[in-house]
Amino acid sequence: MTPDAMLFDLDGLLINTEVFSKRAFEETAKDYKLGDQTEFFLSLVGTNEAHHNSRVDEVFGDKINPIAFRKDWNTRFHDFLATETIDVLPGVIDVLEYANQAGIKCAVATSSATDAGHKKIKDAGLRDYFLTITCGDQVAISKPHPEIYQKAGASVNADMSRSYGLEDSANGVHAAHGAGLNVIQIPNLVQPSEELLTLGHQVCDSMYDVLKMLQS
Repeated sequence: MTPDAMLFDLDGLLINTEVFSKRAFEETAKDYKLGDQTEFFLSLVGTNEAHHNSRVDEVFGDKINPIAFRKDWNTRFHDFLATETIDVLPGVIDVLEYANQAGIKCAVATSSATDAGHKKIKDAGLRDYFLTITCGDQVAISKPHPEIYQKAGASVNADMSRSYGLEDSANGVHAAHGAGLNVIQIPNLVQPSEELLTLGHQVCDSMYDVLKMLQS
């Protein structure tokens, strides 16, 4: 199937930023003496800042100042973004070039806030590939709710049944699936669970596999 549109997540799918978020979280959790919170961090991957704030308050609110924790985590993360090399993940440019040449509409549906999302896409040299960018602070409900993909699809007038939603995280997969997209997952920090696989979506090792699908 030649898709009508391709709707892309950003962090962990197009650019390798989730590793910096995880590192920033782990260092902050250590400062606050919270122990190993890897499982909690992974549960947040793919969700927006409002969801992060809510969950940190819910889980750690009786132990620490959750506002201070979230601020310190965010500051560390953006310090990493400012000082580290942010790689575009393998095969991404190839897929975007193919999609643009084939007339496939491309858009971003990222849980990053608007300013941060646009900056990361611009800094990565990817802005010209996308018609629209829909960000996490532009929706009422975070992934795994489908709202962000519904809005991103509407922004390019996508036929959702003939379009792809590309994601790395479980939260993102649920969001894209709920929006009626044909979902392709390229796992980054964690492999899909058996429960997630029951959705029946396509799982690929890299964007090069996606390119082969498009070409065939």
